[in-house]
This record gives sequence, C-alpha cells and structure tokens, in this order.
Amino acid sequence: MSRKTTTGRGGKAEPAATASRRAVPPPPAGLPLMPRLLEMDEIREGGITVPVTATEAERVEIAKAMGIPAVASLSAEYRLTKHGRRVYVAGDLKARVTQICVVTLEPFETDISEKIDMRYAPPSDVAEAWAQLAREEANGNSTPTDDPPDVLVEGKVDLGALTTEVLSLALDPYPKKPGVAFEAPVADPEEAAADSPFSALARLRGQGGPGGSSAD
Repeated sequence: MSRKTTTGRGGKAEPAATASRRAVPPPPAGLPLMPRLLEMDEIREGGITVPVTATEAERVEIAKAMGIPAVASLSAEYRLTKHGRRVYVAGDLKARVTQICVVTLEPFETDISEKIDMRYAPPSDVAEAWAQLAREEANGNSTPTDDPPDVLVEGKVDLGALTTEVLSLALDPYPKKPGVAFEAPVADPEEAAADSPFSALARLRGQGGPGGSSAD
C-alpha cells in the first residue's frame, strides 16, 4: 500500500472531503502503543535505514486498541531521506494478525504486507500546503496533486505511530476465512410475493384505492 495520506497525526486537521474513510480506526493520536521517535538530525546525508519491530507487550496492546484477538508479529523496515526541510519515508510492513470471521465467527490468522510511502514537513510548510490545496479546489482545479505531507512534531518522525497506523488501515473491516463466502438468506417465496408492488396495489384496490371500489 502506498501511503501518502493520513487523517491528521501530529495535530494536523484535514478537510472532511479529503480525510481517509476508515472502517477500522487507528490507535488514538498520542497513545504510546509503540513509540519509535527519530530526530530529523539523525538522518545522515544519503539517508538511513531503520528497522522497527513490535515487542510482545506492544503487540498485546495494539491488538486491544484495534479490537482484534491477537497480533502475532509486526515489523517494518524504513528508508529515510532528507530533502531540505522535509523527510521522505519509504518502507515495507509485514504482520501476522488474528481476526474474527464475519461469517463463521471463528478466529483465523492472516498475513499482511504493505508498501509505505510518506512525506513529513514542519508545521508551517504543512499549513501552507493545505492552504494551497484549498485555493486550487476553490478555483476548480481538477488536476490530481499529492496530498500535503504529515507534520514533523518537534523535528521528529514517530516510526512506531506510522507502523500502527498502516497496520490499522490494512485490516479488513469484514474479514472472512479463506474459502468462506457470505450467503444471503433465502427469502420465503410467499413472503416475497406478499411484499411485491403488485400485491400492494391489489390490497390498495381492495380498500377503495386507485382503480378500485369501496364497499358502501
């Protein structure tokens, strides 16, 4: 999954029209589930690679926060580069989680693999980027553009928060076990006929409605 949009970690407010729709909400902002703070000054010229792996205790808390039975494994490897005042983050996330099948109500494990592509910038740059986007939309500019970057909070990138957010977005909101399909209940033919528009019209006519006659 290429991640270029978020819903406001670090205090950034997004217009409702551009906010991501999440069936499974991410952990609340600021919740210390898996802090992995990296100072922008730590990023050397040419970039650095940073691995992130959730501990057992963190996986337990992440599973609770996301409302799933378990997170068996969660790790990511990030490549961070600096471009002026901005930080670019690219990486790969891998996880194994347990979810509940919406059809059988049985727990099952599933593997998750996601691509990550993020940009971060100081608050002033992010605010200007949102203002520029608003001006373009107001002028009717329909040309696709990248969403504004995320906020660098006090010059730091929280790779742990990024990892948990990407995981939350990757979770299937309606998980089904492999090989299981949802089957809609079969309606009773007599009930279906009674609820048809023709049956309703017949009842209406019998009550003196359009095209019918009422008893004196």
